[in-house]
Amino acid sequence: MAQVVRAAVPLFQRQLLHLLSLQIPTTTITTTITASNRLFMLSHCRHAHLKPRALRSPQEVDLLKDSRSKKLSSSESDDEDDETTAEDKKKKQRRSRNEMKRKARQAVHWGMDLASFTTPQIKRILKAASLEEEVFEALMVVKKLGADVREGKRRQFNYIGRLLRDADAQPDLLGSLIQATKDGDQSTFQALAGSGKLVEEGPEEDLHESESESEPEQELEDSGDHVLLASKWFDGLIGKDIQTSNEVYSLDSVDFDRQELRKLVRKLHTLQDRQNGIEEDLKKSAELTAAKKLLNRFLCSLAKRHSSAQNVDV
Repeated sequence: MAQVVRAAVPLFQRQLLHLLSLQIPTTTITTTITASNRLFMLSHCRHAHLKPRALRSPQEVDLLKDSRSKKLSSSESDDEDDETTAEDKKKKQRRSRNEMKRKARQAVHWGMDLASFTTPQIKRILKAASLEEEVFEALMVVKKLGADVREGKRRQFNYIGRLLRDADAQPDLLGSLIQATKDGDQSTFQALAGSGKLVEEGPEEDLHESESESEPEQELEDSGDHVLLASKWFDGLIGKDIQTSNEVYSLDSVDFDRQELRKLVRKLHTLQDRQNGIEEDLKKSAELTAAKKLLNRFLCSLAKRHSSAQNVDV
């Protein structure tokens, strides 16, 4: 018990106890310890296990430092790898989105270039690029739209661009064919398209093209039922027939620009009202004829697409 007391109290107290032990027995010494000393002894015993460890050799210290530095470097490298991987994924996503936007813009520009060519030239390019008839029909629609139909042209060109992307058109081939047609380089065009596949544009095609440009309304004439349907719609819209208007604007089988159709009908009605008051004005008469042609083309194209959709459903 005396050894425990000696280990628990400080040096000066041990010296004091040693002096007192020469005159007082050990049992009395332990009873004279105050309450504060007893608390100190308990707290000292509680933390007795926190003894300093033995000193390490320099080699062990170096090894410990190396292991800690390796752990820190490995954790930092893992964090850097995670950050690099996340950044790479973001860059790839941005790159893919930018690439898709670039391809979409390029396809729209191709549609604009194709629409600027003549009909035989368009046929030759589409045939050489192995594109479907749907692209040709969409180009013919946009060629028939007037200069004042800006919104309709924009939507139609976007539609053409989507068709070109969905058709998986070869970018290099289609771009080279368009450029060769612009330059008038027939040898390059034939080399791209393949020798003997295509026939050069002859005088008959030029004559046909000039006739189609001078009388565009004849291009729309066809033996199909859609012509009769378009004529019915045309007469009803001109005559402001409510039933016909509801029938046309409520079509859901095809997607068309209703705002553009309203604009054409409104313009035609305005010119008709003016024409009733000025019969001899040739300029107004020409504007009225042009407005009728634009509306007729729009309705013929709409009726043809509607008939095709109905046939597919059947």
